[in-house]
Amino acid sequence: MVSKNRIRSFLNRPFTTQSEEETLRLAERLGKTLRSGTVVALTGEIGSGKTTFIKGLCRGLGVKARDEVKSPTFVLLHIYAGRFPVRHFDLYRLEKEAELDAIGFDEFISDPKTVALVEWADRAPARIPKDSLWIELRITGQHSRRISVGKPK
Repeated sequence: MVSKNRIRSFLNRPFTTQSEEETLRLAERLGKTLRSGTVVALTGEIGSGKTTFIKGLCRGLGVKARDEVKSPTFVLLHIYAGRFPVRHFDLYRLEKEAELDAIGFDEFISDPKTVALVEWADRAPARIPKDSLWIELRITGQHSRRISVGKPK
């Protein structure tokens, strides 16, 4: 779950970051507000900073092995140890939703004891829980990004 009082400052307002480090810091602040049972769905074009944002979320979630936080593009899932187990999915190469069934996606993201982070969540929107936190990243310049945090419409 998301700490509702602490997350309000992030919701429904765009943020602009001017560097990778600013993106990491913003995500780290947000990560500190997340509680177990939260699903974070990330969208944005290639190179928009989804994995960078996840690295920051993992910092905020207490993941110590930060250099291990990499996009699981070819394996679909990485698991990290933090305040809660963190499950990091990348659906970029997803060809069929049956692949999600094969790895137990629905069970993983509905586990109330973990935090699930899903890159390319727009590739399987019907599989993302309704109460998930959606983050959209847009490239606005070579190093700048516009980041929107909200609930689905």
